[in-house]
Amino acid sequence: MDKRQLLKSFQDLKQEIDKLKKKHVVKGLVDKFQSERKSLEKKIEKTVSEEVKKAKKFMNDQKKELDKIQKKVEVVLKKKKAVKKKTTKKTAKKAPARKKTTKKTT
Repeated sequence: MDKRQLLKSFQDLKQEIDKLKKKHVVKGLVDKFQSERKSLEKKIEKTVSEEVKKAKKFMNDQKKELDKIQKKVEVVLKKKKAVKKKTTKKTAKKAPARKKTTKKTT
């Protein structure tokens, strides 16, 4: 082998090594990004599930409060209706009968 062929083979070899290094670095970066993506997905999923649980608990608490308020309102309405019925019966009984009067012509 002469000097040129040897130099060319070294350059080719160096280029191949550089290509392999790039592939290895890129492969390493891809693996790193994929592992980061997986860990982020897990964190996001965990956070979302926790927030959904909190929202469900909040909704249940609010529903309970609304049920309590509705029961109180229904009790008040029943009392009001009962009082209103009693007063209308009394006013109907107390209303005097009207007398018919005719005009006298003189």
